[in-house]
Amino acid sequence: MNAVLADTSYKQPIFSLEFNIYGTGAEIRLNDIPVYYHDTEGQTSSQKPVPESIVNGENSLTVRSFPLEENGNKYQQGAYIEAIISIREKSAPLNENKTILHLKLNPTNAENKLLENTLAEYGDKKAMILDHNKKQTTAERRTNIKSPFPGWAWQDGQIIENTKENFISLIEVYREIWNALNDNDINELRALYDPAAQEFSIAYHYKDKKHGHRIMNTDGLMKDDEWDLADINKLLARMAFHLNIYANGKLANIIDDKHRKSPILYIQKKSQNISFNKFDFYKNKAGKWIMIR
Repeated sequence: MNAVLADTSYKQPIFSLEFNIYGTGAEIRLNDIPVYYHDTEGQTSSQKPVPESIVNGENSLTVRSFPLEENGNKYQQGAYIEAIISIREKSAPLNENKTILHLKLNPTNAENKLLENTLAEYGDKKAMILDHNKKQTTAERRTNIKSPFPGWAWQDGQIIENTKENFISLIEVYREIWNALNDNDINELRALYDPAAQEFSIAYHYKDKKHGHRIMNTDGLMKDDEWDLADINKLLARMAFHLNIYANGKLANIIDDKHRKSPILYIQKKSQNISFNKFDFYKNKAGKWIMIR
């Protein structure tokens, strides 16, 4: 397996998360960064690129299962979460993904078979159960990956503490973003998004940060007449928000207590559908919040 991870034939590697989920709610994290969340019945399988969450060295893949309210807070029999980290050349088709880390959690199995069918050859370390009870089960697996990317800026940030002061100061950054959106100030918005756009361009092997802005959809719904920007002040007054810290203390955002929404969202005029903007921030050594996702 180590030979795959150190394989220098990948000139522009793309790392992806592939997942298969049945009969359970699921949260998947890579290096304690949320990369997928699922809270509906049935079965789902897909994949998504995650190079911006890969670090050089040891990487952790964590899956958490939880029973769903719509199923009477019970798992469907045979429920499972299968999560895979794979690698391929950027120019290669998706079917050429090569597995480098594999983890399968079966929350309805007997306790000694919760990790049944986790493939041992895909990962440096043995999969482990971190928590197991009626409300949730969490499993983790780690492996070393030789990443081609430089250290991400957020890795050198401060450890973020869950304090009222941090919540208030980060809310002010959200207001800056909201003001730029509300004023249709694309130059100000791009300036706020620039650090994130730069890292996305690196993660996806582009030379110019303009591609990072495209990946992030920086302009978003700003000039779409079918959508209205909700008033951030009204949302903050009406809904309960809190500081959400992850990436082992290096990243944070602000979300509501019930729906996992941010204080910046758009409402479609006809259908009243909601589209909310998700952001990730780190706090640099000077104590300034920087948008990085």
